[in-house]
Amino acid sequence: MKGIIKIVIALAICAAVIFAALAYMKKSSGSKQMGGFGGPGGASGAPGGASGAPGAAAGNTPGGQGGKSGSAPSQGGKSGGAQSQGGKPSGAMTAGKSGGMPGSGSSSNSANLISVRTLTAEITPLQDYVNTIGEIEPTSSVDVFPDIGGKIQSVSVNLGSYVKKGAALMKVNPSTPGTQYALNTVYAPVSGTVTALKVKQGNTVTAGTAVVTIGNVDELQVTASIPERNVASLKKGLKADITLEAYPGQVFKATVVRLSPVVDSTSRTKSVTLEFDKKDGRINAGMFATVKLYTDVYDGSPVIPETAVLEKSGTKYIYVVNSDGTTVNQRTITLGHSVDGYVQVKEGVSIGEKMIIEGMNSLGIGSSIREVSASK
Repeated sequence: MKGIIKIVIALAICAAVIFAALAYMKKSSGSKQMGGFGGPGGASGAPGGASGAPGAAAGNTPGGQGGKSGSAPSQGGKSGGAQSQGGKPSGAMTAGKSGGMPGSGSSSNSANLISVRTLTAEITPLQDYVNTIGEIEPTSSVDVFPDIGGKIQSVSVNLGSYVKKGAALMKVNPSTPGTQYALNTVYAPVSGTVTALKVKQGNTVTAGTAVVTIGNVDELQVTASIPERNVASLKKGLKADITLEAYPGQVFKATVVRLSPVVDSTSRTKSVTLEFDKKDGRINAGMFATVKLYTDVYDGSPVIPETAVLEKSGTKYIYVVNSDGTTVNQRTITLGHSVDGYVQVKEGVSIGEKMIIEGMNSLGIGSSIREVSASK
């Protein structure tokens, strides 16, 4: 019997030892897992043992405080940001800061580059022009007047009829109530085409009434009016582009052949006459024309888009690429003539320098740039 009791007691002791060992191993394992947040140094990097476990019962003791009895976190610790259950950072945070993450606090230089577009400064002519309107008419035309006033008795021609010199155009009856006169015949003074028929049968006319216009429709011209402000640029030989509503997109070339000697006091314009460089059967007398008359050419300076010019306190400036090709500087400039959004740079830029024409609003003196495209 005593032997059986000894055996039972021995088994109980063994069970207690095993239970205690399992409990200790479980508690040690929990401490290691919590300490693992302090760094990648494995068991040696965890705060020391059971006494160093974060989240003490009081909840206000930093988890790393108890780590004094354990091994220190390794220098390779990537993160010391673990917090105890009490809400305060563990002591491993300090170790994490000293270790640092690879590449932290650094940035790529390319992130600071400003994308721009440039234009190389070179001598570029600016062609000025005047837009106006005009009428197409024969180069030679004659207004026909009757010899005597009266009522139109009959008309012998139609608009567009070709007549020879001396042909009868119409008859005028000069008779009045109580009087009887012979009919007066109106004759064509020149050969040509009737381009205007200004009266019809039954109208009353005087000797000063133009009844018919005869012209040479094979030779056409354009008569246009130019504003007084542009008169100084006018001269014979200037070229023009003529467009017609009947043929959109088609351009007909013409040249100035005559200038009016006076400026109209009412419209403040000067009349110019242009002849077409080539005959074209599509062009008819009486058509409405849009005229683009090329006047002055401004040469001798680089040209830049007006949008690239900046202004501060009344001073105009642009950005120019430095000799290193990667930074820019401000350059005060003097401007000249402008045409269609482009302006001359009279002073401040040398031939061959690269001027910033896009992206300049983001620049400052010494800014680093990345040239996305360049123009010449």
